[in-house]
Amino acid sequence: MKNGLERFLLATRWTLLPLYLALAVTVLALYVMVGREVLHLIADITTAKDTEVVLLVLSILDLVLVANLLVMVALSSYESSISPINIGNADEKPDWLGKVDSNGIKAKVALSIVMISAIHLLRAYMNDTEIPQLLTMAAVHIVFVGSALALTRTAKH
Repeated sequence: MKNGLERFLLATRWTLLPLYLALAVTVLALYVMVGREVLHLIADITTAKDTEVVLLVLSILDLVLVANLLVMVALSSYESSISPINIGNADEKPDWLGKVDSNGIKAKVALSIVMISAIHLLRAYMNDTEIPQLLTMAAVHIVFVGSALALTRTAKH
């Protein structure tokens, strides 16, 4: 009975697969969003102000960071929770894959959130957002930074 229960519990890890696939599909939506931003950049490049170009580039960078985060979480979570990824050509496998544990994933997610938050804060500043809203955004960003520092510190111990 114990072996059957353990096999069942171990097999439930495969129920996570659709969630990891959903993360991968979400990256496709980000392609559309990045494409839209690139089209805006190309269409407005001759008439746009410097700050407008920087804001468009920051939007693209923000979306790329989110896409990287989604792929990293999906791949490393799949490998650590479901099954090791064994591909024929070892050159195709990223160096970090197989070396990132759940604490490493959490730390990378936290640091990515800090970077994304910093980009949003910079964009808000460049868009002349009102001071009270900027202060609120800065406070939230500081909370993210503090959380990321605490998480990375506790992950090492």
